[in-house]
Amino acid sequence: MAKDGKDISAAVLKYLVMQNRPFALNDLLLSAQLKDYGKTAVQKSLDQLVVAGKVKEKCYGKQKVYVIDQDLVSSPNDPDMVQMDSKIAELTKQIAEDQEVIKQAETELKTLNSTLSIEELSAQLETLQAENEKMESKLKDLSQMKIKISASDFKKVKATKEKTMSELRKRKRICVDMLDQILESYPKGKKALLEEVGIEPE
Repeated sequence: MAKDGKDISAAVLKYLVMQNRPFALNDLLLSAQLKDYGKTAVQKSLDQLVVAGKVKEKCYGKQKVYVIDQDLVSSPNDPDMVQMDSKIAELTKQIAEDQEVIKQAETELKTLNSTLSIEELSAQLETLQAENEKMESKLKDLSQMKIKISASDFKKVKATKEKTMSELRKRKRICVDMLDQILESYPKGKKALLEEVGIEPE
């Protein structure tokens, strides 16, 4: 069923408003909405819309370009602009906050990945405890004068013990911190976790 001139003009006007950019006649005929109307009908509609002042016509040599009168194109009013600006600011703030959370999570993950596992910490703790016991036994023998030692050697032994004790305390703190982090999502209690990883509570 053929379309009358008013229908074609309405379709052309609607398409130009929707796209809101310049078109040559051949470009309009390539669109799905207008291609079935024919070149002559579309050209006639454009001429009528130009006369009515709804479409602007510009000539570039032999080429004519058509664009919708911008007064017919709706634009956001001031309240809408304020609302959109507010929404943009809100989303920008949310993005910044999310990025900060991600940054903190990545830092924490990097720290956890560089920290020794529970098994490795347990093994080091046992080694340091054994070494500490050995040092304490040797120091006890020295204090009871069972073994003769020079003042410089005694100072070295004492320094070694202090270093070992410091390292022991440091490793113990790391182990406790890791256990606390695991306990936050561990379904059982602390005693069950210690038994599972093979650590005896002091």
